[in-house]
Formats: sequence, structure tokens, C-alpha cells
Amino acid sequence: DLLINNAGYGVPGTFDASPWPRHADFIQVLITAPTELAHRLLPGMRARGHGRIVNVASLAGHLPGTPGHTLYAAAKAYLIKFSQSLALENRRHGVHVTALCPGFTYSEFHDVSGARALVSKMPARMWMHADTVVTQGLAAVERGDIVYINGRLNRAIKTLFKLLPDRAALALIARRSRRFRVMQGAGTGKAPER
Repeated sequence: DLLINNAGYGVPGTFDASPWPRHADFIQVLITAPTELAHRLLPGMRARGHGRIVNVASLAGHLPGTPGHTLYAAAKAYLIKFSQSLALENRRHGVHVTALCPGFTYSEFHDVSGARALVSKMPARMWMHADTVVTQGLAAVERGDIVYINGRLNRAIKTLFKLLPDRAALALIARRSRRFRVMQGAGTGKAPER
């Protein structure tokens, strides 16, 4: 009845700083696995005339890609577009699909990526609690919202970037990313070997 694709992580450092198998694993977890799980569970949901799929994307999927987590925004943008198509294909069968797009959420995500010290410098108003994100996400999928961005501030950020010309948006992202991204080789604290 309910599939929540929430597994995810980031690969810190520049794209060339990590070996291909590390990126392939990332793509497997953030793109291939949610797509396959939806494909496997969808027939039963359609047959019963009821089902809910929540693909946990991110505000990052609505913004320009950032240096330092090269594949992250791309994977989250994929989940948003995939969710939109899947929702439109299946709503008449009683299956609701939502791309849930939180911004910064208190969780272990930034501890694992080695960015906790950097992101902790962000203002408290930028952060949401995980239980709030979950509650809002479940309500969104029940309502049939296809894309749901948690928090007024996050929705304002998405709107701002949608209105900015690409050149200005990319410049702003590049400038801000330097403050909150691990840019060394793959989060090891070492520069990538050449």
C-alpha cells in the first residue's frame, strides 16, 4: 500500500576525486533502486486500486547543481521528474505518487558525508526536524500532491531560483557552495590525486 523511497547519501568531493564504483553505487541507491522498487510494487497497487509512493527527493533537485556533490542534485531532479510522470500515469488507478522535497533536515546525513561542521554554521531557520518532514510528506501523498516542498522558506528559495536567469543562479550557487560543501578529495580531507 505504501512505498517510501528514502535511502540516500552524498558523495563529497569533486566528481573526479572518487573512483567510478563509488559513483555507480550512488546511482544504484538513489536512482536505480527507487525506480525498480516502484516498478515491482506498482502492479499490485494498481490491481487493488489503491497505493501510495513517496520518493524522497530534495530542494536540491529544483536548484542548479552544486560543486562538491556532483551527482546529488541530478539524482534528486530525476526523482522529481520520475514522480511526476508516474503520478500522471497512475492517479486514475487510485495510486498517488509524490516527490517529497525537503531542504536541510536534522538527520545523520551530514555526519556521514563529513559536512556537519560546515552546515552547522547555517542559520537555524534553514533547518527542519525529520518528524515534521515525514508528517508533511505523508499528508501530501494522501492529498495527491505530486511535488511537495517542505517549508515556506524552501518554497521561496525554489521560486527565487526559478525566476533568476541561469547565469545568475549558477553564480549564486557557486558562491554559496564554497561555504557548505566538502571540496577535498571524496571527503577524506586530502586533495584528489592527479
